Amino acid sequence: MRNINILEPNLFFKSKKKLIDTLRKNQISTASKSIIKKFEKKISQLDGSKYVVPTNSGSSALYVGFKAVGVEKNDLIIMPSYTFVATANACLLSGAFPWFFDLEKKKLTIDLDQVENKLKLMSFKKGKFFYHKKTKQRIFAICPVYTLGFLPDLIKVKRIAKKFNLKIIADAACAIGAKYNKKSLALYNDVVCYSFNGNKSLTAGGGGAISTNNKVIYKNSFLLTTNGKSDQYFHKSFGLNLRITGIHAALGYGELNEFKKIQMKKNRLRKKYINTSQINYFETYFLDKNINSMIWLNFLISKKNIKSIFFKNAKRNKLNLAPFWTPMHLQPFLKNELIEKMKNTNFVWKKILVLPSSLNINSNDFKKIEKFLIKNSKFL
Repeated sequence: MRNINILEPNLFFKSKKKLIDTLRKNQISTASKSIIKKFEKKISQLDGSKYVVPTNSGSSALYVGFKAVGVEKNDLIIMPSYTFVATANACLLSGAFPWFFDLEKKKLTIDLDQVENKLKLMSFKKGKFFYHKKTKQRIFAICPVYTLGFLPDLIKVKRIAKKFNLKIIADAACAIGAKYNKKSLALYNDVVCYSFNGNKSLTAGGGGAISTNNKVIYKNSFLLTTNGKSDQYFHKSFGLNLRITGIHAALGYGELNEFKKIQMKKNRLRKKYINTSQINYFETYFLDKNINSMIWLNFLISKKNIKSIFFKNAKRNKLNLAPFWTPMHLQPFLKNELIEKMKNTNFVWKKILVLPSSLNINSNDFKKIEKFLIKNSKFL
C-alpha cells in the first residue's frame, strides 16, 4: 500500500518530452538563453506582466524583489507572521528587518486594518518617507503573502501603500496564474514573486520568478541575478548567480503549457474537500468572488487544536496529513523583531490541517482520506 503524500510532482508527458529535448540540445545551464526566454514569455503571458526574471528559487525571487525595489540596510518591511520562513529570511538577507502583523479573522492573509492603524499610530513622516516612532527605521515596503493561494484585498493594499509611500512586494510563491478582479497581479504590486519548487501546484522541480510592469525594477532584478554583469567580465553592480537553469526552465515551460489542466484538477479536488468539511468538526475558508486563484494546498480548519496522536495515526495509515507553518513570531531567531498582537494567528495556526493535494489523488485515495478524517475526529 503506497503512501499518500501531501504533494508530489506530477509531470505531464509534454513536460518530460520538453526536458528530453533540452537535454538533447545540451541546454542545461543558466546560459541556455533559448529555453529560458520561452519560460519567461510563458509566465508573462499567463500572469499578464510586462517583464519576467526567472530565478533559481522562490527564496531568491523574494530577495531580488526586495533589493530591486530599493530596500536599504535597516529598513522595515511589513509582512504577516503567518508565512513560510523564506519571506522573513529574504528580508533579513536584503539588510532590512521584518515587522510582523496578525491575520484577518476569517482569512489567512495579513490584517490590513491592523497594518493601517499601526502605521497611523506608530509612524511619522520625514521627507518622502515614513519612519517608526520608536526604532526610527524607515518603513519602506509591505509584503503581503498569498497564503495557500488566498489573496488579500489588493485594492486596500495599494491604497495603504500609496498613503504611506510603501513599495509592494507580493509573496505569491504558490499563486501562479492568480487574478484579482480579472486583472494581472502586476497591476497591484511593484513586484510579484513566484516559486516553482517541487511541491508547488505548477513545478519546474525548482526555481522561481519575479514579475513586474516596471522597467527599472526589471533591469535591477536582471543585474542582481546575473552577478551584476553588463559585459563578459565587466560588472556594473553587485549581483549573484541566481538565474534558473535550462533544465528547470524546460520543465517549467512544459508545465505552464498544461496550466488549465492543472487548474481543473486542483479545483475538482478542492470541491471534494469542501464537501468533506461540512462535517461539523471542520470549518473551511472560501475564496472571495473577486479572486481567481488555484488553491495550492487543500486544508481544513479544526474547531480545536489538533492532537499529536491524530498525526501519528495518519502516519500508521500511510497518510501524510500534516500541520502547517509555525508563525514567525514564535521562531526563536525572530523573537526580537517588531511584533504586533497576534490574536487571530495564535488562535488558528494549531488548527490548520493540510491535506494531500497532488494531481494524482484518485477516488480510492480520497475515500481513504475521508474515512480516516471521520474515524479520527475525536482527536481534533
